[in-house]
Amino acid sequence: MRQLRQQSLGSAALVFAGALILALSFFAVSLWEFSRTEADDRARIVQLSEAFVKQYANSHSEGMPLPAAFRRMGLENFLQSRLGDTTHAPMKIRVPGLPGRELGFSETSPHVAEQISQIARHNDAAIHEELRFENSKVIGRSIFPTFASSEVCVSCHNRELGEDVYQAGDVMGAFVVESDLTGYVARSLAYSGVAFGLLILGYQLLAIRENRRTRSIVELEGQVKLERQRREAEAHSNFVLSHDSLTGLARRSVFMDRLQALCSEHLETGFFLALVDLDDFKSINDTMGHDAGDALLVAVGTRLRQIAVESGGLAARFGGDEFALIVPQSDQFPSMQSLGSRIVEFLRCEVNHNGFSIHPSCSVGLSACGMGYLEDTTGLLKYADAALYAAKDGGKNQYCQFNDHILRDLNRRTLITKALAQAIQHDELQVAFQPKICLASGRPVELEALARWDLDSKCVSPSEFVRVAEETGSILDLDLATLTKGARFAATASSQICAPVRISSNVSALGFRSPHIAEKIVQCLKQAGLPPNHLTIEVTESVLVENVASANESLSRLRASGVRVALDDFGVGYSSLRYLQQLVFDEIKIDRSFLQDITTDNEKHFLFLKIVEMAKGLNKEVVVEGIETRAQLDLAQLTGARLGQGYFFSEPMGQEECLDYLQRSIGQQTRSQLG
Repeated sequence: MRQLRQQSLGSAALVFAGALILALSFFAVSLWEFSRTEADDRARIVQLSEAFVKQYANSHSEGMPLPAAFRRMGLENFLQSRLGDTTHAPMKIRVPGLPGRELGFSETSPHVAEQISQIARHNDAAIHEELRFENSKVIGRSIFPTFASSEVCVSCHNRELGEDVYQAGDVMGAFVVESDLTGYVARSLAYSGVAFGLLILGYQLLAIRENRRTRSIVELEGQVKLERQRREAEAHSNFVLSHDSLTGLARRSVFMDRLQALCSEHLETGFFLALVDLDDFKSINDTMGHDAGDALLVAVGTRLRQIAVESGGLAARFGGDEFALIVPQSDQFPSMQSLGSRIVEFLRCEVNHNGFSIHPSCSVGLSACGMGYLEDTTGLLKYADAALYAAKDGGKNQYCQFNDHILRDLNRRTLITKALAQAIQHDELQVAFQPKICLASGRPVELEALARWDLDSKCVSPSEFVRVAEETGSILDLDLATLTKGARFAATASSQICAPVRISSNVSALGFRSPHIAEKIVQCLKQAGLPPNHLTIEVTESVLVENVASANESLSRLRASGVRVALDDFGVGYSSLRYLQQLVFDEIKIDRSFLQDITTDNEKHFLFLKIVEMAKGLNKEVVVEGIETRAQLDLAQLTGARLGQGYFFSEPMGQEECLDYLQRSIGQQTRSQLG
């Protein structure tokens, strides 16, 4: 608007200046034209007078007026005849003689007298025209020199003057013809003023119209600019909402829309869907820092985008280290194998960041539209995800394409997922118990509660349904259900054998994500009627991987209530001396893998001995898992470990069998004491 106001002021100045110039031009032209016309009239009068006087001079006789006097008389009569003529300016004509030699009429104006004298001195025959402002009037004046044109005229003048002054051809005076242009100038000024006003008005009207037009244009330009900015902002906002801020790849919603469109188009040539997951990405964040992890994600996104651009597909980031890719079937990628090998090899290239050399690897799951299976969006994603699951399960750093075998596994997992949730809800799980044995006395000191489940009258492997529970997020429900059933059995068995029965139960790392896990465990014990000091919760070191402080706080609350805590499967996975310092626990369970081939593997033997020695040095209870042979038992006893567990002592037992086992153990202990 400020610019518009400046333009308006500039336009007003131009309007005023233009109108003024045109009005002044009109005044000047009209004045010049009228002056020229009046000058012509003055010249004609003089010419007529001269012609008449010449004729009169040639024919006058003694006693008649002199030609000069006769001329004045004629001019005076002529002026009298013009008094009523309003078309001409008032005119005065006088014929003064040469100053100092006048014959009856002398010039009263010093300026004009000087002009006549100058003409006489130079014998100038030219007519002198001038426009002057004199005595508050605008005067148009013409000075015509008069000459002694004949001997008669010379003799007449010399005789009147009484001396021989003039000769033929001398200037004897001048015609001074004056027009009073004051009225005309006033009218011209008035007309010019009117013209100026009309021009101002006209220009102003034009300026108003132009300003309105300019304002409309400016407003339109402003609206266009605002609309462009709005659209750019909206486009940027849509891009930010639809694209990942780190890698610039499409988000899941955009990818799903594209996938849905392709599925509904029934393309003749089909397309491939790839789900990509980086292997061990968390360890890169933990060891090299999150900036290195971000650099890796950006590099992976760039490489996947390159594949998508080359093939006319679309790359997306689903979140974390999960990516997805749609690629049309073409000569470049005629099969899923060609696409899978391209992705694995391309992403395997080294990434350098701040002095770190990152050697990434990925697992890829592939499905294709047109494979003969369900070809909707959900189906394709499910197939690709199942193939990705198989690739990771097969050792990572590879691709796997969906096939019949994976389809059977997928259907199996789907069946287990649905049935397991119902089994937990309807309390259909069973619990088996495996005793922990005192290696010195051979008597059971604790029972580990293990979840068991039958599907369609067939036993489902715990490794299978526990894994499904972890994947579907129902693992905490499974752990708490197992704990509750085990605690109820322990409370019942204690009353029947008249001796305390202690149990241990596993809680997964995913279960410890719950902020109230300690309170939930204590609540299960209350419902079952088992004292907290009769329970040991077994956790793996993976509990600490995500949030050490939160997990340690939950474990501390459990220990404060009387529940013991055991570190399970020590020696595998994330094992670290750092966790032994950070995690509050009472017991260490050495993983069964250390006892495999321990009698022939010296390195395993050495590590096993040092782990037991370290645990005893930390004043922790040591439990040796996986004892299956007498040689393994002897080795465990030799190290000084107090407790052992394994098939050498007992397989997991059902509730009735376990109750009989406990009663026999109590009876043997009683007879031993009596003996």
